[in-house]
Amino acid sequence: MHKQEKLYDLLDTLRTGVEAAGTLALGTLGLACEGAEMAAEAVRLRYQAARVEGEMDEKLMEAGEIVYGTHAGNLTESEELLEKLREIDVLKARLAELNETLGRTPEGPACPSCGEAAREGDQFCRACGEKLN
Repeated sequence: MHKQEKLYDLLDTLRTGVEAAGTLALGTLGLACEGAEMAAEAVRLRYQAARVEGEMDEKLMEAGEIVYGTHAGNLTESEELLEKLREIDVLKARLAELNETLGRTPEGPACPSCGEAAREGDQFCRACGEKLN
């Protein structure tokens, strides 16, 4: 009977250790999933910022064509130009909002390799890993 009690104690200790390891593994998995979700959100925000930048470039080109047309002697509707400029203002505000969420600052350094904005004090690019100047 004494051997049987030792066996039960050993099995109980083993069960407790397995439960603790399972709890630790679940916690680690939860942290990994949380990190992946944060990375996916950052990629989604960078994609949105790139789309807004592209749209803003398009609107700036359209406004430039209107201004150049005026210079070349073509009559243009000033309201059309004002509307383009308002659209650009909205896009600039949206881009600033996205950049702030991403931790980018307009006056901060940019990666020489991928162009991603870096935070003050960064020694390596957070997007591609390139060493910053």
